[in-house]
Amino acid sequence: MSSGRPSAALALLVAGALALVACGTGTPDHVRLGVLVPLTGPRAFLGQEVANGAELAVDAINRRGGLLGEDVELVVVDDASLVDLPGQLADLAELHRVSAVIGPETAGVLTGPRSPLARRGVPALLPTAFAGDLDEATTFVARTVPSATVQAERLGTWLADVRAASSVAVLVVDPVEGTTAASALRDGFGRTDLRVAALAEADGEASQLGPAVSRLRRRAPDADAVLLWGPPSATARATLAVRELGWDVQVAVPASSFVAEYRTLTGAASEGVVLAFPFREEWFGARLTSWMLSYHAAHGIGALPGLDTLVIDLPVAAAAAYDAVLLVADAVEAAGSREPADVARALPEVETDGILREYDLSERETYVADDLYVARFHELGVVYDADPRLDADAQRRFWQAQVSAEFVPTEVLSGPAGALIRSLVEARRDRVPDYTPPLPPPGPVGRP
Repeated sequence: MSSGRPSAALALLVAGALALVACGTGTPDHVRLGVLVPLTGPRAFLGQEVANGAELAVDAINRRGGLLGEDVELVVVDDASLVDLPGQLADLAELHRVSAVIGPETAGVLTGPRSPLARRGVPALLPTAFAGDLDEATTFVARTVPSATVQAERLGTWLADVRAASSVAVLVVDPVEGTTAASALRDGFGRTDLRVAALAEADGEASQLGPAVSRLRRRAPDADAVLLWGPPSATARATLAVRELGWDVQVAVPASSFVAEYRTLTGAASEGVVLAFPFREEWFGARLTSWMLSYHAAHGIGALPGLDTLVIDLPVAAAAAYDAVLLVADAVEAAGSREPADVARALPEVETDGILREYDLSERETYVADDLYVARFHELGVVYDADPRLDADAQRRFWQAQVSAEFVPTEVLSGPAGALIRSLVEARRDRVPDYTPPLPPPGPVGRP
């Protein structure tokens, strides 16, 4: 397998992006939800995924009759320019009169008495913002993803207990959360027996991260592991730099790297890389499969054909956004109102069974470290055998489903990429990669 340019499937996902509903301003007679994500620039991949997931959830809700007897409407705003965030949030709250906001990428703009959402008490749910103290927000704000602190705590515990690692080097390549993420990661590792040998920040939008990785290695030559923290494109470039340098460490990345973009850009260099991610027993069953197929049928197949594989992408940011919309919908129904203050009061009381997990928003941080399991990339599929808490046979079945034709729906085979996918199905029908779960689990994983 080769690394390099994004695959045709990635281009298809981006090019086939969103037919989003345009809306006017003024007091609506129906529920409006604001979605604030980057749709242009280097962070557009995750932003479009979030918008896709929100759109899929709204479509499902409207097919069931909408909310309060009316269809739900999305107001999608491109927040690629972080400078414009306060004004965009204010417009969503005051002009579009949204009941809630999905996004933005950073929690900092929502904190303090001058929060643009404060006057109308508009709640926000964050599907891609991993850092920042949510208790400082003046309106109701919660994450539908595990925070940077929780991910570092889980990875640190696993690295120390399972890999017998004593130290980790951290490279933050996050152009949005940057220093805030670095502080959160340090706090998370501080809850474990793993020592942070070095923590550095680098420009996540730089085309080459080799110099930053080389500097980090010089600062922490004896590190057993390295955590590369940032959006998928940046962590992919950093992973390639670690491999090219020949740095013999266990590589870890954020949960957000569980997407096609990271594996497409990293290719074979992703082998053995680990990440802390939620786990549900139902993921081995029909529910996630059904959701994935409906997502890919609507927005293009998220496989990696450019790397000669049938691995199907689990669009994590889309799932987190989908869940966020379900949470708001449950709160609207519980409150019997579309007014944001009423929705905000109802959110801590609802319990919603989403794609990623069952949510209870009585706590703004919806994940603790024990909710996360350590997974690894193997032949571009994701397998949880890195975590000793899970059954190895179930892991094998889950991994084989990802790298076989089992997940490819009829709609995809007859769609724009159908000929390409059919050729891959035929070519790989008799050569699905072998997978033997280590006994006892988790066994050796990646490096060192």
